[in-house]
Amino acid sequence: MQPRMLLALVVACLMMALAGCGGGDDDDLTPPQSSSIEGRVNVQGSVADYQLLLDGQPVPGALQADGSYAVSVAPGEHRIGIVSEDGMEGGYTTIQVPDGERVRAPEIVPELGGQIVGIVTVLGQGGLTPLAGVEVTAQPAVMIMLDETGEPQPVVYPPPEGLPSFSTFTDADGSFIIRAVPPGEYTVSVQQPGMEGGWQWVWVDAGHTAVADFTLREAIEPGVGTVQGTVVGVQGGLSAPVMGARVTISTDTWWGPVGPPEVAPVEPAQEGDGEGSEPGVCPPDPGMIAPPYFESVSTLTDASGQYTLNAPAGYASIEVYMPGWAPVWEELRVLPDETLTRDFVLEELAWIEPPYGGGGEVRPD
Repeated sequence: MQPRMLLALVVACLMMALAGCGGGDDDDLTPPQSSSIEGRVNVQGSVADYQLLLDGQPVPGALQADGSYAVSVAPGEHRIGIVSEDGMEGGYTTIQVPDGERVRAPEIVPELGGQIVGIVTVLGQGGLTPLAGVEVTAQPAVMIMLDETGEPQPVVYPPPEGLPSFSTFTDADGSFIIRAVPPGEYTVSVQQPGMEGGWQWVWVDAGHTAVADFTLREAIEPGVGTVQGTVVGVQGGLSAPVMGARVTISTDTWWGPVGPPEVAPVEPAQEGDGEGSEPGVCPPDPGMIAPPYFESVSTLTDASGQYTLNAPAGYASIEVYMPGWAPVWEELRVLPDETLTRDFVLEELAWIEPPYGGGGEVRPD
């Protein structure tokens, strides 16, 4: 083939390739798809007094003057909220968004609610330090009635249907605010890696603010530790071992899991038969919250005033009691597979006669 003909063939192929790249049909190119949610809010007064939330986070500029909005989202479940500036009024809706589709959300009509506020700190050697960026969650709670003995009655009051959970994050000073919460009972919980979780029950009234503060501590691995020591008593300026003193270690952590309860729906109680029988009640659900329970272990000191106790690892308190002596106690941090030594000195109690007769009182010397 002649060089000139070969050059012409190369040029022709190059022009065809360029034409294919830039001059083809636009329909052959598939634009990237995106998912989005659009909708409208029905508010009383100015829309400017409200803020649009997407999964609990504000979306500046998304809410238009006519109450409409449109936000781009990733495929999946999302929650759209509308909250007033004072945090007391709001409304929410949850939407499932397929990949590449625009979904129309139901109209949101704000209602009067309340707020949950608080501060999250961590207790360390330097005192209390605020924790920033910690997630705080409020979930509708299941209440358990207790009788006069403190035992749980088999009566469960489920929360109102349709209430979603609420969450937010602490700011730089450890404070948080959950706004526009419908009235009712809630379990507020905090979970932070490396820390003990915490939770509280709060009741939210419309137009009012409920407070839930948390002080977290470093988590201690489960296990068993040992606490040992000697108890002596001081009498007449002399000290001697105390035999038979009761030493008790009580855990400072509630028994059972810490965090929001996972509770299945509970059927309403059936009414009585009118013949004097008690109204029917629902059996306790296995997932409902039990009353606080603190584990404790005890022993007695021997003839030399010594004691040894194996206790669950964690935060606890130790108390020494002996009739005729002033009791003493202190806080402990029991670590698994480690031995902690705590010695105690008791002061003798003296009987003080009243000046005009009567019962008298007992005081330490």
